[in-house]
Amino acid sequence: QGAASDVLVEIGKRFLNKVMEEVLGKFQPGILPHPFVLRTFAELAAANVFGMVPFLNSILGTLLPMLGMARADPAKCGCCYGTQRIPQHSQKF
Repeated sequence: QGAASDVLVEIGKRFLNKVMEEVLGKFQPGILPHPFVLRTFAELAAANVFGMVPFLNSILGTLLPMLGMARADPAKCGCCYGTQRIPQHSQKF
């Protein structure tokens, strides 16, 4: 899962829209995403700050209402990591 996330981040440095189209398709409201999906968003934000800005409303608007659903430790860690890294790198914009 980590390797797949790393591959998506590397591809996203050049083809961000295609990567985000695929990853956002797996990011459904009401279904807590896998921690590596959040990690991928966070790493994409770090790797391509300006490219991720248009996706922030969609990501955070979907994620924030679901934070209460995170019960298991990996899910909590993924949510914390993603919500910490995404806005941090987007402030550079």
